[in-house]
Amino acid sequence: MNKSTPLSELPNLKRGENSNAYEEKENQIVSEILSEIDNNSSRENVSMNIEEPKENTEMIEQQRVLEEQQRMMQQESAAMSQESANRRLEESLNNSVNDNMVSNIINMVKQPLIVAVVIAVISIPRVGEILSSMLAGREKLVPYSAIIIMFVKALVGASMFYGINMNV
Repeated sequence: MNKSTPLSELPNLKRGENSNAYEEKENQIVSEILSEIDNNSSRENVSMNIEEPKENTEMIEQQRVLEEQQRMMQQESAAMSQESANRRLEESLNNSVNDNMVSNIINMVKQPLIVAVVIAVISIPRVGEILSSMLAGREKLVPYSAIIIMFVKALVGASMFYGINMNV
């Protein structure tokens, strides 16, 4: 079942004088190829090195100029964006300070003004007269009318304060 050929029967690998000559010839061919490759690459490097300095110096100088221009443009754009960001920040701070001051004043004055309006409405004499006329029909409550009127005004004032405060 083994179909392989033994090494001794292979034509190029026979031992003896022929194999040594073959190996030497093979080594010589490989050496020639390698030396040609080395010679060709060194010639190309020499020819390229001779032509490159002129072109390289011009290209390097152009690259430096371009890099310098790009760097300057980037610095200018960064400075401009920084300035605009600073201006926007300063404007927003000024606006927020002004808005905060106005809103703080309104918040501080809002509740006392609501209380003042509620007291002014309840203190109108006509409101007291209307409440006392409602109590006049009930004879049992007439002796307590001052206390009842004050209590009703307090409830009306509290409900007005709550209603106004929730809407404003």
